[in-house]
Amino acid sequence: MKNKFYYFAIVILLILFAYFSYQILVEVKPLRIIFLDIGQGDSILIQKGNRQILIDGGPSGKTELAKLGEYLPYFDREIEIVIATHPDKDHIGGLVEAARNYKIGKVLTTAAEKDTSVFKEWREVLEYNRIETREVWRGTEIALDEKIRLKIIFPGGKVDPDVGDANDKSIVARLDFDDNSFLFTGDIESKAEKEILGSGENVDVDILKIAHHGSKYSSSEAFLDAASPEAAVISVGAKNSYGHPTEAVLDALETRGIKIYRTDENGDVVYLCKNSKCKNQSEK
Repeated sequence: MKNKFYYFAIVILLILFAYFSYQILVEVKPLRIIFLDIGQGDSILIQKGNRQILIDGGPSGKTELAKLGEYLPYFDREIEIVIATHPDKDHIGGLVEAARNYKIGKVLTTAAEKDTSVFKEWREVLEYNRIETREVWRGTEIALDEKIRLKIIFPGGKVDPDVGDANDKSIVARLDFDDNSFLFTGDIESKAEKEILGSGENVDVDILKIAHHGSKYSSSEAFLDAASPEAAVISVGAKNSYGHPTEAVLDALETRGIKIYRTDENGDVVYLCKNSKCKNQSEK
């Protein structure tokens, strides 16, 4: 009997040791920003330790789950924050399955609605799982820790649910980590870019997620000049029918000496941030 108790106590201690060792390990893991290669759409995973922010989910639940499975440990079934930038299928389609397979702490979105089956399904899964949903606009801030802050800089206020084409009301968020900065732009177009510049928000960043997959309606000269990034990431599907990214956008980036990374050519674009420096993992 004593031997059984002894072995049981040893097993419990080993389990506790493994658990606390894992907690310490994940806490010291570096920040990762991953532009997921999910085809013609957007999905960005921000990871620090065992905490995650997921911005959009691409068009396919199957693809999104496969990608999340690559980067989230099997036993980590929670995504603390999901940001749905706007209700188009190529941004929320994969979020439906993500919400069915992971515990979602909170969803940040706008009030924009769309009369589509995928949007109705997205709203139903949020209601069924009783996931907290919060409308956000300029000024909302999220802290992953004392050094990592995500700030919503657009839209400037509450969005009309009947806005129709919601591209130009996409959530735009800026991430700062020490001296490193990223701007995630959803599908905004030149009108929204002009509003952001007029708001006085700081858009000067190191890494710019090119809006609307490199559409000709986005990435205006004024906006690119204000952002003046070192590198740009374009989330786009190979040989897509929209002609994204357009030659005009590519030329504008190349003229400014901005490095270009594309998910259709580079696959997942991963930035690893440690020792106060963020480095693109595809760079040698």
